[in-house]
Amino acid sequence: MLGDAGVERARAVELSYSWGPEERKEDISYVVPLTWTRCNFGGFRPWFVCPGVVKGGSCGRRVAKLYLKHRYFLCRHCHDLTYASRQETGPIAALHKCRRIRRRLGGSANLTEPFPEKPKGMHHKTYWRLLREYEKAAEEYTKVLIADLERLTKQVCGDPGPTT
Repeated sequence: MLGDAGVERARAVELSYSWGPEERKEDISYVVPLTWTRCNFGGFRPWFVCPGVVKGGSCGRRVAKLYLKHRYFLCRHCHDLTYASRQETGPIAALHKCRRIRRRLGGSANLTEPFPEKPKGMHHKTYWRLLREYEKAAEEYTKVLIADLERLTKQVCGDPGPTT
């Protein structure tokens, strides 16, 4: 395939590698198609076309990266991969959100330090929105910590029950 400047662009790459423990190594070789898109400021950008099979058909997603899992390099969707942050729930997600906001504002991720001032050049509206998001996440995190502390206290000290 020739580009605008007459430069030939590859249509595919061949992946060839060994997989598995030393005593049961398996040689794997297959072709991954490439597709090209024009860049805004000239030239072309290559993309992998995922060689995976989904529900009996070819995946065919155009992706920048392929990931190795269970013998083959495939896209995130075919390997059912997600970001670690997508799997966080409850207090950990709230804690990480607080830390992210503090770092974005140029402060420390340490929640015991004072909240960072508005960075120069940041709109006041953006700063106040981030402050509200921070306060909401910090409140959620604190509520969970208090509930956990109460539960642990009951386990350690026993529940005396209501006093009359």
